[in-house]
Formats: sequence, structure tokens, C-alpha cells
Amino acid sequence: MSHRLAQQLGRVARDRTSGAAQLALQSVMAVQAWLRRHPRPSEAELEEVALRLLRLQSSMAPILRLANEVALAADSGDHARALASRLRAFRRCLEHSRARIARHFATGLDHAARATMATYSFSSTVIRALTAARPRLASVLVAESRPEFEGRLTAERLSRAGVPVQYTTDAGLLGLLHSASVLVLGADAVLSHVFVNKVGTRTACLAARDAGLSVLLLSDSTKFLPEDLAAPFWRPSEGAADQIWRRVPRGVTVRSPLFEHTELAGVRVITESGILDPPAVREAVEAVHLSPRLKRLAD
Repeated sequence: MSHRLAQQLGRVARDRTSGAAQLALQSVMAVQAWLRRHPRPSEAELEEVALRLLRLQSSMAPILRLANEVALAADSGDHARALASRLRAFRRCLEHSRARIARHFATGLDHAARATMATYSFSSTVIRALTAARPRLASVLVAESRPEFEGRLTAERLSRAGVPVQYTTDAGLLGLLHSASVLVLGADAVLSHVFVNKVGTRTACLAARDAGLSVLLLSDSTKFLPEDLAAPFWRPSEGAADQIWRRVPRGVTVRSPLFEHTELAGVRVITESGILDPPAVREAVEAVHLSPRLKRLAD
């Protein structure tokens, strides 16, 4: 692998502020540029690129999926042509899926009345959809999403787009959900029976169901992650303790889990292809073709 590609992927690995789709797009563009400079990559070179991608940001499903695309190209007889084709398709999905998801989201709204919706954490896909649906929204209820306060960015982006926002604490969201009609969420990954998102998502979903709200999950298909690909790389992660308590007393251990799994039961998933129920999501996840060499690379 070239020094330039290693540098570009190194920047992706160190990025702790950009979203998964943005980092995956940067990675795709870097590999495309590398392929233009090295139009006849060997199988060993593609394996090296795939392995580097696997180690970049293992909590981000699109990057794991991108590594699989590179490995599948290595499985092909014509490495360069297969890689170019797979990268183009993957990039198109990353670049155009948010607009398509926003259209599906708006189409499914009740146009007879203005709705109050709720959301949790930050998702650029959710922001795009809510902004596009602005004429049909009375307001959006946004939780602060501790400890990193992603909800503040959500509130700022929506308010700048002209969407009325009600901002509250994470606990406050649970008590105010009865005033909304829909809980709209993003995802870091979608597996066959669960999705992965910021800790607190599962509690919000349970409260939404108790309050009679619909739960919509907005996710493009690059986040669909078969368990066989997720298991070797997905690791529970915790945030820094000082985000919660700077001077911790002796004998107190601070726990700050960042992500959690939430069951897909009762959740409708909106992708670039349309609205899927849980059985259709499971079918789509299980249909993702995995390269047999990924397990060897993981070992």
C-alpha cells in the first residue's frame, strides 16, 4: 500500500468527530485515488488495504462494509475492474442515500396535520429528513444526549434550517414523548435483529412504545452488517470518565458506555430503497455477501 493512501486512511482513523458515512466516503475516495495511481493491484495489495480498513474505525459499519468490498474484489479474477466497480457503487450509495431516505420519509408522513417528532443523539441522515419535512413539522423534541451532547449539534442544525426545536435533558425526553407522534433515530449499524446506536436509544424506544409513538430508523444499506462481519471487530466501547465526573472520589468507578443494541421489533427502517419491516431488514442483512478471506484477515 502506498504511503499516500496510508496517510489518508490514518487521518480517518484519528477522526473522532465526523460521522460514519462521511469517514467511509473519505475512505472510498482515498482508495479510488490509489487505484488510479496503481491500476493493476495485486491480490496481496488488496488484502493489505482491506486489513487497514478493518482496523480504522471498527465501530463504524460502513467502513467494515467497505473493507468487505475490497476483499471481494481480491476474490475476483480481475482485481482492478472488480474493485473499481464496487467502489463506484459503494460511493453512489453514500453520496445519494440521504436524499432518497428523506424522500421516503416525507412520503410516509401524514400530510393532514403538522406533527411533533422526537429524536435522540445526532444523525446527518435524520437531520436531512427532518429538514426536508420542515413544512409538515410543528416542532422536534431533541434530547441533549450526554455525555458528549450530540443533541446540541442536532438542535443547532435543525434550528438553522428553520425547524422549531424543543431541547431537553435525556431524562426529560422520556417524560415528554407523549407530546410527540414519532421517534426518529439514526444508527451506527443495523444487524439482523437489532440496531446499534448511542447508549440511551433502547430506553427511548421503550418509552416511545409505551407512549404509543411510531419508531422510525433511518439508515442507508451500507450500515447493514451481518453478524459474521460484526463479531470479530465490534467491541463495546466506553467514553472517558472525566466527561461525566472530573474529580472522582476514591472507591467510585465511572462507567460511560457509548453504544448499545436495541431490538428491531416494532421498528420501521427507512433505507434508500424504501421502508422495511423487521423481517425484510433481516432478509437484507443476511443477503450481504461476505468475502471468505475476511475471517482470515481478522485472525
